[in-house]
Amino acid sequence: MSIPYKFVPIYDNLNKEDEKVAGFYPKVVSRDTIHKERMFEEISRGSSSLRAELARSWMLIEDYITEKLQDGYDVCLDDLCTFGVSANYRRVDRKNEIRAESISVKGMHVRVSEVINKKLRRATFEREPEDSLSKRVCRRR
Repeated sequence: MSIPYKFVPIYDNLNKEDEKVAGFYPKVVSRDTIHKERMFEEISRGSSSLRAELARSWMLIEDYITEKLQDGYDVCLDDLCTFGVSANYRRVDRKNEIRAESISVKGMHVRVSEVINKKLRRATFEREPEDSLSKRVCRRR
């Protein structure tokens, strides 16, 4: 299977009118979103005990990653990715103008491992037919 894409116009709103960049660029079109329930079902291949084991393991891993992120660690799943958090704060001119209570978690970032990046570089692409350019929506299942 390959990755579908479509061409979309380049919208250059940064350059002056006579220096605008024109043309098209390829944009990946997701086929759908795979949620964990579907992933468990496909990996377990109908085995209810394996599916339950996967779900339980997922819960334990999720709890562990959350706990370690809250303790200030990055969590590296060797050949998959590294999780980390970023801080939300107000800008200050002196270090003593802000206290820990004023800083919150902005979000989590995920850095994909080099192993996954190398595997993804082998992916092929296929152009999406023009008549199937309808919007796809992520739905929780």
